[in-house]
Amino acid sequence: MKSVKRNLRIGVPYIVLLIFLFSSTIISSPVSSQSTSCNVSPSSDWGDENPEDYLEISTVEQGSFFDFFDFGMGGTSLRPLYDGFSTEWSDGTWSDFEGVAVLNDSATALELVLIPGYRYTFCIDFSYSSKNSNQSSQAIGDIYLMTGSNYDIYSAEFDQREWGDWESIIEAPVEWRDMATWIPYRDSHAYESVSYKEFSIAIDSSGSAWSSLGMDSNNYQAFFLVLDGWDNSRIEDSLASGNTMNVEIIVDMEERRSLPNYTAYFIVGALPLSVIIIPLILHFRYHAYSNFYDSEESIEVPYLSEK
Repeated sequence: MKSVKRNLRIGVPYIVLLIFLFSSTIISSPVSSQSTSCNVSPSSDWGDENPEDYLEISTVEQGSFFDFFDFGMGGTSLRPLYDGFSTEWSDGTWSDFEGVAVLNDSATALELVLIPGYRYTFCIDFSYSSKNSNQSSQAIGDIYLMTGSNYDIYSAEFDQREWGDWESIIEAPVEWRDMATWIPYRDSHAYESVSYKEFSIAIDSSGSAWSSLGMDSNNYQAFFLVLDGWDNSRIEDSLASGNTMNVEIIVDMEERRSLPNYTAYFIVGALPLSVIIIPLILHFRYHAYSNFYDSEESIEVPYLSEK
């Protein structure tokens, strides 16, 4: 009986741990939400904060072909984004901000630092400038979210677009494509030929691959929200619009509840271990009943004497 109790003390907490991990995985709220509307007013309150410390807007022409050899180790001086914003800024927070525009046959990039623990929702709207004569058609562009290393390749492609056949590279398999050209983040955040788009993203870890190897002291990873208005190497992207496009960008963010990263190791390791441990517990428990017999009553054994 003591052996049975000892095995139960060992096995029950382990089974409870498995049940807790499994139930937490089911109950925990998912990263994505069915409602992705951005609820940020143009007069978002930044207080004494300067938006230029958190955002940097540039055009693809400002990049250089030699950025391709940076391998994404340039780092960033921007602060992590902890609050939502709207590029309208009607409250004058960014007084010298002239808005976001995509010139014809060009691209504009918004650099920002995304961090774990939050879900970021982007709402992006393309429209033609009132100065343009073509008001009958709808402004259409491409939206890409990419890391710094991929944006360097993207800039190099724009700079050297007349030199080679970039269109054939996109036909390469996905597992080899990132060795030859740029790819959007997680190979999924590419939204092409759109006039308005909403999408959400949550970052699982901070820092770049180089920082994990100790080769980059920056603990944050910069992301580039690229607003594309030229015919890049991807097959389904839109052509140059022929006009300057204004872009309204709203970024909404909220804290998200998620399990720690080590939970995956517990779940992956617990299932095969349970296949071994649970049968052992049942085995020892079965044999324990045959080795011990508890009874409070004494039993007399008949004694046969020889006459």
